[in-house]
Order: sequence, then structure tokens, then C-alpha cells
Amino acid sequence: MRRSTWTLVTIVLVGGLIALPVLAAGPSATKTVIGTENGTAVIVINVAASGQAIYGVNIKDESGSIKDIVAPKEWVGISSGDEVIFRTGAKPIQPGGTLSFRVYTGNEGAQLSVSFRDKDSPIGSGTTL
Repeated sequence: MRRSTWTLVTIVLVGGLIALPVLAAGPSATKTVIGTENGTAVIVINVAASGQAIYGVNIKDESGSIKDIVAPKEWVGISSGDEVIFRTGAKPIQPGGTLSFRVYTGNEGAQLSVSFRDKDSPIGSGTTL
């Protein structure tokens, strides 16, 4: 092989090794309180996909203070007071993308556990906010 071919092969292999941890990283979530009124806090959960598309987001609140939710366009959400399930079939969060979910709660400091799903199974181990 020529020197330029070996150089190209080396660059591709090194680039692949550097990109591998980024592609293998699991989804992540962040929490922001955007306001409180009449004892109800509005919490925005920003979910970022990395490595594979996210079709579902589960949010658990052990304090049971969830009052209402707002699902993004083309997503549905069901809430029971201590757990929220968001799902989509048409508009998953694609790798590299983010999407925001709103949770209205009576406890703005509540510890929230967030987990993620693809079409058929859980993704990663989730996170606590």
C-alpha cells in the first residue's frame, strides 16, 4: 500500500476510536424550574438522545406531587401523580437531538427519576434529577 493510503486508514481508525464513546453514550436529561405560581412549580425536563432514538420517557416522583403534564407535539403522556409516561410512535428524539417535557408539581425540589425507552426496551440505566 502507498503511504497516503496507510495515512487515510490510520486517520479513519483513530477517528472511529475517538467517536466510539460519544456514540455509545446513553441518553441524558436535565431539569429546570421555570416558574412557581399558587404552590405549583413548572419543571422542564430536557431529554437528549445519543446513540439511538428515544421513543419513550418515564419520570417518577417518589413524593407523589405531580399535578399535570404537557407532552411535546406528536407525543402522548399519562400521569398518575407519582409517575409520568411519555411515548411516541412517529416523532422519536433522534441521536444528537433534544426535546422538552413539562411537569407541573407541588414540590419543585422533588427528586425525579428519569428513564428512557426505544421502541421495544429500556435504554441505559436512567438518571436522577
